[in-house]
Amino acid sequence: MPPDATGSRFLVRQPLLDASYQIVGHELSLRDRALVPVLPGAESLDQARDEYLIASVIDLEHRKALGNQLTLLDLATASLVNPMLAVLPTGKVAVPVPVSRLDLVQSLVDLAVLPLIEDDGAELPSVMPPGCLFARLDCSGHDALALGERAEQFRRRGVKRLIAGNIGSEEGFEVGRKLGFNLFQGGFFRQPRPGQGRKLESGVVQVMELLNQTMARAPIEELEAGFKRNAALTYRLLRYINSPANGLNQPLASIGQALIWLGHEPLYRWLSLLLFSSGQADGRDQALLKNALVRARFMENLGLERLDRSQRGGLFIVGILSHLDALLDRPMAEALAPLHLSETMTGALLELNGPYAPYLKLAVACERFDQDAVEQVADGAGLCAAEVNLAHVNALIWAESVAN
Repeated sequence: MPPDATGSRFLVRQPLLDASYQIVGHELSLRDRALVPVLPGAESLDQARDEYLIASVIDLEHRKALGNQLTLLDLATASLVNPMLAVLPTGKVAVPVPVSRLDLVQSLVDLAVLPLIEDDGAELPSVMPPGCLFARLDCSGHDALALGERAEQFRRRGVKRLIAGNIGSEEGFEVGRKLGFNLFQGGFFRQPRPGQGRKLESGVVQVMELLNQTMARAPIEELEAGFKRNAALTYRLLRYINSPANGLNQPLASIGQALIWLGHEPLYRWLSLLLFSSGQADGRDQALLKNALVRARFMENLGLERLDRSQRGGLFIVGILSHLDALLDRPMAEALAPLHLSETMTGALLELNGPYAPYLKLAVACERFDQDAVEQVADGAGLCAAEVNLAHVNALIWAESVAN
C-alpha cells in the first residue's frame, strides 16, 4: 500500500480458521471513522476508505502476503458496485453481502468476486441466487439451538460453507464444529483453555532448558551437550542450518559447528519457535505459531529502529512468547516461570509495561479489530498509519513464507 494512500487509516486483520485450526485466510479492514481525503468520484468517507482497502489487495505486496488464502474485505454495502472490484484477484476475495441486499450477488459473481452472505436477520428467500456459497452468522447473537436452526436454513438454500463469526471461547468453537460450521473467526484460539493446563512434556522441558542456557550465553560445549541428549533436536537443528535458505557452501556436519555458525541470539529465536512444535503439537499449536510469527515480525519491524541496540533482540522473542499462555493452557506468569527472561521481557508479557509494551499492544489490537485501541497506541508511540500498515503487511508476507 503506498504510504500516501493510507492517511490515518490503520489496517487490522482477523484470521479465518477451519475446523482443524488451520488458518485459511484473513479478514482485512481499515479504520472507518477517520477524516480522510475523498477520492475523485467517491461519495462518502466509507467509499473512500473501501477504495483504499481494495487498492491495497490489488497491490503486489498484499498479494504476496495473502497468497492463495481466502481474503475477506470488510466493505460497506455501497462499495459492492465499485468498478475497482473488477481487478481483484480472481476467485480469492470475498465481500460481505447482507441478506437484505441479495440483488447485488450476480454482479459480484460476474466479476469472480465471492459473495459472503452476511446474516442480518432478514428473511431468507426460498432459493438463494447462484453463487451464494458462503454465509457468515454472528454466533454472539444466538444460543446453540437458534444458531443451529439458522445455519440449517442457509444449508437448505444451497450455501455450502458457513462461517461462525465472533467466537470468543473454545466452548463456542466446539459448539460451532458440532453444528457443522466450516470456518471460524474470533479470539477463541488465542486464549488459554480453562482447566486444561498442559503437563510440560519432556521435549518442551528440554527446549526450555536450552533456552535458559542460550539466554545465559552458555559456552558452545555446554549447549552442544544439551543437544546431544535429544536426537530429534539435533536432527532439526542440522536440517535447519543446512537448509537452502541459509546458503551454506557445504553442509555442516556437527552440532558444534552449527551452534558456532548460528550464534546465541539467532539460536534463541529458533528455539522459541520450537516450543510450538515440541511434544504433542496439534493444529491449534500451528495456528498459534503462525499468529505469533506475525506478531513477532510486526513488533520487530516497528521497533528495530526505535529501541536501543541492546533491547532490539527482545522484540521478536516477546512477540513469540506472547502466545505461550495459550500454548500451554495456563496463566502467563505460570507459563513463563521456567524461562529466565529479562525484567524488560517479563514486564511486557505480564504487565504490558516497558519499552516492548507499545509494540505488543499494537499487534494485539490489530488482531482484535480494535480500531480505537490501534489509533491510541500508535499515537502514543509516535507511529503513523503508513508505518504501522507497512510493518503489518511485511510481517504477513514474512510469516507466510516462514510458516510454509
